[in-house]
Amino acid sequence: MKLSHKLVLVSAAVLMGVSPVVGMANSASVQAAPIAHAKGVHNTYGKNSRVKMTKTMKCVDRYGKKTSMPALKGGHYTIWNVKNINGEVYYSIQTDLKYWIPAAATEGTVTYKSGNTTYTLRSNGKKVVTSTSTAKSTKKSAKKTTKKVVKKTAKKSESKKDSKKTTTKKSASKKTASSKKTTSKNTTSNTIKLIHNAYVYDENGKRIKKYEGKAKLTKGTEIDVYGTMTIKGKKYYQLDEEGTAFVKAGNIDKPTIITLKKNAYIYNGEGKTKKKLVKKGKTVKTTETRYIGTKLYYKIGDDQFVKAANVGKVKGTELDPVNEPDGAATVEVPDTEDVNSTKVTTKRVVSLYDIKGQKYADRIFDAGVSQQVSELRYIATSVNSTPQLFFKLASGRGYLKYDDVTMDGKILNPVNTPEQAKADVTVATAADKAKLTQSINEAASVKASEFYKLSSSSAKAAYDKAITDGAIVSNNASATIGQVNEAEGAIVAAKAKLNGAKIAVANFNSLTPDEVTAIVKAAANANNVPESAIQFSNNNTTLSIVTNGYTQPLNINDYAVQNSAINR
Repeated sequence: MKLSHKLVLVSAAVLMGVSPVVGMANSASVQAAPIAHAKGVHNTYGKNSRVKMTKTMKCVDRYGKKTSMPALKGGHYTIWNVKNINGEVYYSIQTDLKYWIPAAATEGTVTYKSGNTTYTLRSNGKKVVTSTSTAKSTKKSAKKTTKKVVKKTAKKSESKKDSKKTTTKKSASKKTASSKKTTSKNTTSNTIKLIHNAYVYDENGKRIKKYEGKAKLTKGTEIDVYGTMTIKGKKYYQLDEEGTAFVKAGNIDKPTIITLKKNAYIYNGEGKTKKKLVKKGKTVKTTETRYIGTKLYYKIGDDQFVKAANVGKVKGTELDPVNEPDGAATVEVPDTEDVNSTKVTTKRVVSLYDIKGQKYADRIFDAGVSQQVSELRYIATSVNSTPQLFFKLASGRGYLKYDDVTMDGKILNPVNTPEQAKADVTVATAADKAKLTQSINEAASVKASEFYKLSSSSAKAAYDKAITDGAIVSNNASATIGQVNEAEGAIVAAKAKLNGAKIAVANFNSLTPDEVTAIVKAAANANNVPESAIQFSNNNTTLSIVTNGYTQPLNINDYAVQNSAINR
């Protein structure tokens, strides 16, 4: 659908009943009408929506209650969802909707789409200014006054309440009619169609016996959805604004299409292949993303997967992985064997453990699964227990018992003694946390550095996660010495992998194609946008981000340096 490029700019403070703030005077048609953000949860454009915290504060949960999770000043966060909490706009920093930060305490740009309208929120640490780009078919609706919008919203609410009192047949009929009405009037839900019969689940993933008088929703039914939510590793669509009813994403007629950028082998669920190829340029439908061992795959059929590394263009719904990575999630493991690495293979179905020797409730490995490991250590469950040997996964995501696996490759010696393992069980003091605290405190300066900004997105994400996890441990009064040391080690390791650097060029006035490509990649990494959004102009002397009709100038000197030694 062709979009008109009319922008409606207002302050997000409208959500709190404050008069809108109008900006960007260069827009030909600026209209001071309030923008009604949804009460439900909106999906953003994921990696393209990223902000920086302007103050340190505690995150809140989806109901506005403070959590123990800190959001650090200077910290960079990818925003996955937008929600109105107690009259203010909040951003979700995780796909599971567990932690939220106030938009007004951030700097950056967040974009989401509702119906035919794209919302762009720009924050400067004090206020949030929102612009919208609306489809032509909804142009008339977008010009309605605040009073009319409020009245029509109220009428819709009354209609929904009345519909629940009618028979099942009438309820379904009214729901379908309401869906069509919602789409045309730019409210916050989208209308989608079920391709299978679907059960309805609550926010904990438990099946609801009856939803609006029905045991299940039938194939072909059109329903309103208010964004998505990941529950126990699976993606669901939200059916109501309150977030109490969901259907599994697999039942929705909204396919994701991938295009192969390389010839790709087809693998089974165990990561094995018979060397059957999907050729470069082929487009196929995918239903999920899943980690098999250390690598991320797209599912393209029954027990058929292709490596995500071989996928180029992705069209449609962004698919969150249905499981946790069992190995190094952010590093592509080479197909060739590394003689200096150590791998273990499970003897049977086994559990994964944490640094305290406690089983993870939902993480197990089948028999015969191979994993790369980085160390062998003793772990004790208490000061009086007998320490046992565990292998640490190279990803740092947990431990496997020595007796549960067989080992191949480089022989590892324990990094500690049984006595040290017992000492690690004791509760950490402030002195024990000193190094961890120092590493957390330097995060702001690290993130302001060149080697962080110009590092790959995966390296930055790994460092951000290590800092976030470390802050949780640091703020936990009952954290053990072992947990503190593990968190500190994770930060040190993640920091060591930050290797961003400016691109050395011979002459800024005569860039080579390779230099242009390298600068584009560096700028995309630094700004967390696709490389396609970075554009050169004026004979490769002007650099900018161009996305959704918005142009942001960039300084080439932030991403490249002229090497006088080779500039002749």
